[in-house]
Amino acid sequence: MEDIIAPSPNMLYEAVLKYLSEIRFGPPYYALAIDNLSFGGRGFGNSFLWSPDSRFFAVQEWESTSETEGPKTRLLLIDLETRRECVLSRAEQGFIIPKQFDHDKLIYTKKYYGKGVENEFEIEFLTLNRWKNLR
Repeated sequence: MEDIIAPSPNMLYEAVLKYLSEIRFGPPYYALAIDNLSFGGRGFGNSFLWSPDSRFFAVQEWESTSETEGPKTRLLLIDLETRRECVLSRAEQGFIIPKQFDHDKLIYTKKYYGKGVENEFEIEFLTLNRWKNLR
């Protein structure tokens, strides 16, 4: 598998998803770095989205790669201007895909392949109180 390089719309940042492995019969997962920000041993899917102004990077983070538990993913939003991150949503035994930024809202879908279910959601993220500083 190949690494994924995703420059921001204004070319100020570059997200690099470095291939780690893949779950059996499933998709690959990656390590993430954005310029000099590393996200350590955390795993990420290849579903991601830059905001049009390049301030925010939304990405699918894998909380578990256990075959018996099924995929556990969450939607992580990274604010590169303030150097913070926020978990917007979780999917047990499913995948989260960021779709579109609409001002201070993020539109995303949750897909549950085993059940054949796909739902769309939106969340206003700027006013959330669960932001954490990046280390």
